[in-house]
Order: sequence, then structure tokens, then C-alpha cells
Amino acid sequence: LLEPGLSVFTDEKGKPVGAGYSTRVGEIDLLALDKSGAFVVIRVADREGGEDLVAETLQRIGWVRKHLGKGKQKARGIILVEQAPENLSYTAAGVAGTITFKSYRVAVTFEDVVI
Repeated sequence: LLEPGLSVFTDEKGKPVGAGYSTRVGEIDLLALDKSGAFVVIRVADREGGEDLVAETLQRIGWVRKHLGKGKQKARGIILVEQAPENLSYTAAGVAGTITFKSYRVAVTFEDVVI
């Protein structure tokens, strides 16, 4: 749903292993591949959305490039925020091309149960 052609990273046997992917620099919420074969590091910001989120995401992108991409495969990031802070446009401009930001909304619906 984040973008067309995005798929969860799988191991050599084809088993999806990208959710909660562990690295030496921290966990990746979701590691995926885009339709061009580039790695996509997806992070979900906490409500408090720490200022270190961008730096931590860049570290994880660097780790993926070095260890999984072997320096040849591209990697980028997507940070999901529930509500974009005012100064996000400055941060986004600073990391344009490497990290994109998307907002999300969680909705709950209720329906009658027919018995």
C-alpha cells in the first residue's frame, strides 16, 4: 500500500524476513524491495517522533547498502509519521532522494453482527 511494486524482503529460500529486521545498528520496522530491486528501509515514527529518527534511519540505510547491497544495490528509506511536525519540510529537503516521508491514519469502523 505504500507504493506500487513494493515487496517484503525475503531470504534465499523465499521466506519473508523483512518485518522487524534486525541489524547491528538497530531494528528496521520493515525491509522491502521496490520494483527496480532497490532496498527500502521503512520506519514507523512513534507519536513522540524523536529527533534521532532521521539519523537512525540513515544508519540503517547505510548498513543495508554495505551488508546486503554489497555497495552495489541502491537503498533508500521511507519514514511513516502519524502527523507531520512543522519543521518536517526542512528535514525532508535535507535528505531528499534518500528518505521520503509519508503520513498515515488509522481508522476503526463498526458494523452490526448479523446472527
